[in-house]
Amino acid sequence: MPNSPVTVLSENPISVAPEFFGMHANRRAFDRLPGIMLKTVRGHDLQNGKGRWRFIETSDNTWTFTDLDAWVNTHYDAGRDLLFTLYGTPTWASARPTEIGAYGPGNPGTQAEPADMTKWDRFCAKIASRYRGKIKYYEVWNEPNMYNDGTAPIPGTTFFFSGTFAKLAEIVRRANIAIKAVDPTAKIVSPAVTNWAAKAGQSAENYFTGMMAAPTGDGSTTMKDWVDIVGVHLYLSSGNSTADLAGMIDRVNAAKAAAGVSSMETWDTESAPIAPNASALSDDQLDRYLTRFMVTAAAKGIARTMYYQWDNDVMGFRERINIGGRWNALRELLLSGSILSASKLFDGRLIYRTSTGTTIV
Repeated sequence: MPNSPVTVLSENPISVAPEFFGMHANRRAFDRLPGIMLKTVRGHDLQNGKGRWRFIETSDNTWTFTDLDAWVNTHYDAGRDLLFTLYGTPTWASARPTEIGAYGPGNPGTQAEPADMTKWDRFCAKIASRYRGKIKYYEVWNEPNMYNDGTAPIPGTTFFFSGTFAKLAEIVRRANIAIKAVDPTAKIVSPAVTNWAAKAGQSAENYFTGMMAAPTGDGSTTMKDWVDIVGVHLYLSSGNSTADLAGMIDRVNAAKAAAGVSSMETWDTESAPIAPNASALSDDQLDRYLTRFMVTAAAKGIARTMYYQWDNDVMGFRERINIGGRWNALRELLLSGSILSASKLFDGRLIYRTSTGTTIV
């Protein structure tokens, strides 16, 4: 194509496993996710926060599982893989019980590590014991690098983790030990770093390599020794610039190489259009976002991606029948392996080739 430089995403056929397509649902009433096909669900930000530790162990060794039981059983019965996020320290267990973070004054201490790490051990073991055989994957914490460079203390109140690299690494190690003592087949997903960019030396990349190299408190290991899968959040910059996605994934891969974890799968455990969000996009615009994002992620080797959230009032598309149909069609396209090659055009459009012709999106 004269005067139209392209960036090759894949020169080989692109195919994904059914698990590639994932989703979040906030409200319990919509757990069944009718009308869309998917294989992976993530349990972060369940309705009213009921997936967080603080709402499961409401006081020391007092447990409430009603909401979590419903979430687990619904998705397990539907044949889906469950990714549960271990996160959200109760005030009574927090190292900083008066600290206010991203969830506001109604959730003091939530973003801090536990004061007594044996309470964390017990929580992780309790979850693994209750849901053994149903929950296969455990993600430790959520977006720890939001307004946190790993050194602490953290300014402001919009952070999801207020501790140091070393504390986060210890949390990961102890979660791994507690869970795998109950279920040796379980897999641990690393804390999902967000705010990636298509450039070297960015804060997300620095945070990732810093946390992976952090000592875990046992005198000999670092975080990378205790994770099985790399978790990231691939939210895009202003204008939902899917043109940046390939470069972002390249930087994730560079960070993995630097951390010594290149062989691990990369899971995008949370992403969606946010600049603007889905509610401000027409069906055609959201369709283009989904197609460009999913094909690029698949071409660049992302093993799973989980849309946030199907029933969210501003980010979701529960009531948009056309988009649900497009999601299912895109899923079938990628499962079929019929995309023979894919590239990104200079203006951000996606071009891919099948045996029947070429498509530009």
